[in-house]
This record gives sequence, structure tokens and C-alpha cells, in this order.
Amino acid sequence: MTVVTIESGFPDVRQISSFVFFHKTRYMIMVLSLLCMTVGQMNSLTFNFTVICMQDVVTDFHQNNRTDLHWMENPSQKSFIFSGVAIGAVIGLIPLVPMLDHIGLRITFTIFGLISAASSLLFPLAVSIGFYAVFIVRILQGIGTSILYTVVAYIPGIWAPKNEMGTFLAVLSCGFQLSNIICMPVSGILCESEYGWRPIYYIFGTLTVFVYVAFFIFYADAPKNHHHVSPKELSLICAEKKPKQGKESVPYRAICSDKCVLATWLAMCGRNVAFYVLILYGPTYLREVLHFDVKGTGWAAALPFVSCAIVKFASGQLTDRLTMFSEKTKFITCTLISMVGLAAGFVVMSMTSSRTIAQISYTFAVTLSGITIMGTIKCLQLRCQQHVHFATAVIAFMACVWQFVVPLGVGYLCPNNTPEEWSFLFFIVSGIVIVVNIPFPFLTTSQAADYTKHK
Repeated sequence: MTVVTIESGFPDVRQISSFVFFHKTRYMIMVLSLLCMTVGQMNSLTFNFTVICMQDVVTDFHQNNRTDLHWMENPSQKSFIFSGVAIGAVIGLIPLVPMLDHIGLRITFTIFGLISAASSLLFPLAVSIGFYAVFIVRILQGIGTSILYTVVAYIPGIWAPKNEMGTFLAVLSCGFQLSNIICMPVSGILCESEYGWRPIYYIFGTLTVFVYVAFFIFYADAPKNHHHVSPKELSLICAEKKPKQGKESVPYRAICSDKCVLATWLAMCGRNVAFYVLILYGPTYLREVLHFDVKGTGWAAALPFVSCAIVKFASGQLTDRLTMFSEKTKFITCTLISMVGLAAGFVVMSMTSSRTIAQISYTFAVTLSGITIMGTIKCLQLRCQQHVHFATAVIAFMACVWQFVVPLGVGYLCPNNTPEEWSFLFFIVSGIVIVVNIPFPFLTTSQAADYTKHK
């Protein structure tokens, strides 16, 4: 162990391990955080797929001479189960910002992750008990996901050098895609196996415990406090960053009246409407409308997220390397490409009766949906600086609202899962995406707001 001090505006007086991961500890943090993002999101998604292979629950219910409807057969109750995650996410957001300010990300993220793990492990038991138990567990799953949007913006601001912010943002946000890439095929395979759907929850829940415990052990809330960060790497991470001046109060009113922030929040509303239709009901659409079998549904639902992750990672690299363009040009371009692609995909799905064209359009929409974060979250990072965790918490809250509203809307507009009903839904979604993104190019800026400056 050695004790060093460097000249960077960030005092570095600490014990440093003899092993510093070749001055790449920040990448270990990035990968570990990505794994946490993935398993946390995965736990909330599993029901979206297993709902199509849980008929044994209904059969067992009626074999006990029950004449009333099981909640799986009741469209209203089923919609509430889908919406339980959104309710939980809203509950989780209430203490999130104060917890981050007082105990830091390391402890906060671990707590939320272990709640997510418990919700997955308890889900099969909840199903055997009944509707209200399932609803409570879904709320716990939502609490576990409520921190994810904030983490995507928070960790790059702390651990990424300025010229790697786009890459960190792209990689961490890939957790939303990787969760689908892993969850859907694994669920499809296990659902059709002799073991059924229950082991899926036990496997994912156990994996979540291991990943979040590893995060708690290895993560540090600041690079200067991590024993495996070398002076060389610390200087790189801290270059061109303002030293943090102790704890600051969040300027809630100033952020909420900032036109740039408001336009970004509005753009994310459009993205989230489309995203949650794809995430929550993609498997149902593929199964009921395009008539894939269960295993085929798993792969068909997952493959678009593979292309989404690839495109997102490439866009992160490009935004870091294309230094000849302004930051504003880059994040506006990313946002508009994503939104136009989303709207186009939904329009084509609303107009075609071809299974092949619908599958291609579905893949196209999912692929481009991921680039939005490269524009909107990057804009908020530059604009809100040290207060970005509040700005992204609002995005998470609005995402929760849509996550609650979308199942109710789909349940109302597509009660019979006919192609005509889904076409009408897709047409409405495409219109929402287009309209809410109109202000973004005109009101956003890459300049830090006055409320970020130390007084």
C-alpha cells in the first residue's frame, strides 16, 4: 500500500492497492453497474413474458371447484398486476433523492437491488396465495427499478472522464436492453421445459443477490475513495470537472422552470409511451397477433434488443469521438433519429397485415428506441450538472406514470387482441411520439444552467 497526493483540485490522500486494474478500475465499475442495471430491470420484466405460460395456475384454480374468475382471466385485475411495477416505482422515487444525498449511491442502490431480488424470489409464493399478494410483489419489483434511470446518469457523472461520458451512458443504459435479451429467451426455454415458469424467478432472484452484494463490496461513491484507482486514473477522471463543494441543496424550482429541462422531459414522455408498449406488450403482440409459439416469442422479443444494444453502444462511441460537432448537435440528432424511427415503426405496424413486415417494423422500432437516452440524458447531464439526479428522477417518475397508464390503455383499446385493435393502438402511439418531440430541437442547449454554479 502507498499513500499519495496529486495536484488536480481533488485531494488524493489515501491508501492505494498494489493492483489497480491497469488504470482501468472505472471500467470495472461500469461493468458491475451494468450487471446491476440488467438484473434489476430483468426482475420487473419476467412477468411480462411468463404471463403467456402460466395457464397451469388457472387450471389448478378451477380444479378446486372455483366458479369465479381467476385474476389471470380478469382483464382489469390483470392490467393492475402489470401496473403494479409503476406504482412501486413511484413509491421508490419518494425517498430516492434524499437517500442519494445523505447515504450515497453505494448503499442506496444496494438496498433497492435487494428489494428487487426479494420480489423475484417471492413471486411464485405470491401467485399461490392470490391476486393481492401478487400485486404487492409487483410493487416491490417496481421499487427495485425506480433507481435505474438515475443510475444511468449518476454514475457517468462521477466515474467517467469527460471524453468517455457518451460511452459510459451508452453502456449503462444497455441494461434496459440486456435485461430483455436475457429474460425473454431464458423464460421461453424454461416455460416449455418440464420445470415450468417458477424456476425463472428463483434463478433471477438469486443472481440479483450475488450481483448487488458484489456491487456493495466493490463500488465507491467517489473515485478518490476507491483503493484500486491509481493517481493516473484519478487525474484522468477528474480532468475538467469542478471539485464538489460539499453537500448542495437541489434547486427544485429552477430546474422545474428550465425550458431546456422541460423540453427534454416532454421528449422522454413520448419515448416512454412507445417503449412501455414494446416492453410490456411485445411478447403478447408477438404471441397473440403474429402467432409465434412460446419459445419463438422469447427469441422474437429478445433479438430486437440485441440490435438496440449494438446501435446504442455504437452511438455512444460516435458521440465521444465526433468532436467536430457541438454537443447540442449530437444530442438533438440522436433524439430525433430515435423518435422518427420509433414513430415510423409504429406507423408501419399499424398499417400492415404481413407478419414479416410487422416483425421487421417491431425490430426497427425497438432498435432505435435506445438512442433516445444518448440525446435526452446527455442533454440533462450537461444542463443540470451536479443536480442531474433530480432531473432523471423526474423522468423516472413520468416513466412510472406511463408504465401505469399504458396497461390500462392497452386493456381498454385491445381487449380481444385483434390485429385491428393493435393497429389503432400503434397509430395513436406514433402520433404521441411525433407531437411531444417538436419542442426539443428548439428549446434545448448544452450550456450549464446558472443554478449549477457555486455561489
